[in-house]
Amino acid sequence: MLIHGFPLDWRMWDAQVAELSGHNRIIAPDLPGFGQSQSDQPFSIADLADHVHATLEKLAALPCVLAGLSMGGYVALAYALKYRADLRGLILVDTKAEADTPEQREGRAKMIDLVRKQGAKAVADQMLPKLVAEDVPRTRPAVAAAVRKMAEACPPKTIEHALLAMRDRPDQSPHLSSIKVPTLIIVGDADAITPVPLAQSMQKAIPNAQLAIIKGSGHMAPMEQPAQVNQAMSRFMQTFR
Repeated sequence: MLIHGFPLDWRMWDAQVAELSGHNRIIAPDLPGFGQSQSDQPFSIADLADHVHATLEKLAALPCVLAGLSMGGYVALAYALKYRADLRGLILVDTKAEADTPEQREGRAKMIDLVRKQGAKAVADQMLPKLVAEDVPRTRPAVAAAVRKMAEACPPKTIEHALLAMRDRPDQSPHLSSIKVPTLIIVGDADAITPVPLAQSMQKAIPNAQLAIIKGSGHMAPMEQPAQVNQAMSRFMQTFR
């Protein structure tokens, strides 16, 4: 299962669904309130992990290999620590285990105020420069446009709920050593939100974790450099055949 980031939807995984589905059963849902999954109910990261587990159970897809980007990575970590028996492998993409710092919590509050006053487009305007590498809007405008389109389509109430959920999530770093399944960590070399040192610290903390650093990519590695990400994920998935 592929879990999308904030404030996006399952389409961010288009290239991975196309590439990996030849040898794997791929499930790429919209989380509640995102994309085509309409909901105006508040949620926590733990709630989203429960939702993912319930979805996999309903689809008879347990145990699974779980991949998540950014917020999706927070969900994947919460799942990994709660549903150990229903996890075969873990892929953490452009994400981190630590909780928000006080400065980051303040940033979430400012973005909540922004989305309440000006809507999703204002959030997309503010986030896009951080989501992709600096040259992407110029050299790969279709990628930047696709990210913007998803972000602008995200309901303001969902954006608010997600910001609160991310702000209040616990620090998972003390629990990383208890993850025993095969783990792949992927990070863009120009990721400004969850930079390479955070990925390296997760690799050191999770037993036998692998690290793939994606060249020429910011925070949206699966969209910015799909060939590199597909190669890393395909190689990792061969472990389970």
